[in-house]
Amino acid sequence: MRDNLKVTVAASERESIMSVILPKQAGTPEGTLLFRESEEITKLSEGVKIFNSLKKTLDYYGGVGLAAPQIGISKKVFIVNLRPEGKNSDLPDIGLKAYIHPEILGVSEETNVHAEGCLSVFYATVYGEVARPNYLKIRYTDLKGNEHTDEISHPFHARVILHENDHLHGKIFLQRMKQEDFSRLHWEENLDIRKNV
Repeated sequence: MRDNLKVTVAASERESIMSVILPKQAGTPEGTLLFRESEEITKLSEGVKIFNSLKKTLDYYGGVGLAAPQIGISKKVFIVNLRPEGKNSDLPDIGLKAYIHPEILGVSEETNVHAEGCLSVFYATVYGEVARPNYLKIRYTDLKGNEHTDEISHPFHARVILHENDHLHGKIFLQRMKQEDFSRLHWEENLDIRKNV
C-alpha cells in the first residue's frame, strides 16, 4: 500500500496501473488454481484481453514470462519476454510473444540445471535448481489466430517456455526439483515483488 504517497496520475495511466494484478501465490486460497489444469480459450478476443493483462503485469513486476493462472485466469495462454542484455549475451531477441494453446511436441534428452524463481512462489524471493531440456519443439497460436510450430534450441529460452507451460498444467517449479536439491533453495528477499506495490 502507498497511503502516504501523493501522486498525480493521468486517467490513462491510472487505468493502466489498475489493470496490473499482483501474481497469485502458491499456498494461498487465491493461488489454488496454480495447481489446476487450465481451460481452452474459445475466442481469440479472450486471448488478446488476457495477453494485455499479462503484459501489464509483467511490465510492472518484471520477469521473463507470465502465465494466465498467475493472474487468476485459468486459461491456456502465457507470454515470454526475452531480450539480450549486453554485448556478450547469446540470448535470442524474442521480444514479447504470446503462446495461446501451446503444446510441447518434443524435448531433448540433454538437459541443463539452472536456478529458477517464480512471481507466484513467495513473491519471487525463492530460487531452486531445476533440470530442463536444452531443446524443445512447440506448437501454439499467436494473437492473430495463426498457428506456428517453433524449434527452440537456446537452453534458457526453452527453460522459460517450459516453466510457463507448466503453469497451464497445474505445476510450479518446486514440483520439478529433485528432493535432494531442496536443501539448496536460496532466498533473495531484496527481489520481493511486493516492494513494487
